[in-house]
Amino acid sequence: MYYAYILETSRKARAARQVYDYLNKHRKENLLPSQVVAGFPIRDGIRVNQTDKNRVLNLRLHDEHMSPYFKTNMSLFHLIMIDETADIWAYRGENGWMFLFEGIQEAPKPFGAHGYDMR
Repeated sequence: MYYAYILETSRKARAARQVYDYLNKHRKENLLPSQVVAGFPIRDGIRVNQTDKNRVLNLRLHDEHMSPYFKTNMSLFHLIMIDETADIWAYRGENGWMFLFEGIQEAPKPFGAHGYDMR
């Protein structure tokens, strides 16, 4: 399970709050229980529907990969590989918003005739 925690001081905080508020307003399921991920307590979880995944993807989290106001256990490769096939959950944290991802590609897929580039 990968996480991306956007702190309130991040330049993406306003966009993350708007996405979370939209998901919370339009949710059809009950909120998920509170938990602790990587030492960050999170609450009021929402499973992101397939139709709303683009809202999270449009946050372009890979733009924040070097920011001190963005905490994650993903590399830049993982952040770029997030797509509609991943399962996504949105949570409210004490100091920001956390997005959890499952089903992201672990490593680059081999390519070429024998699984590697001949160049």
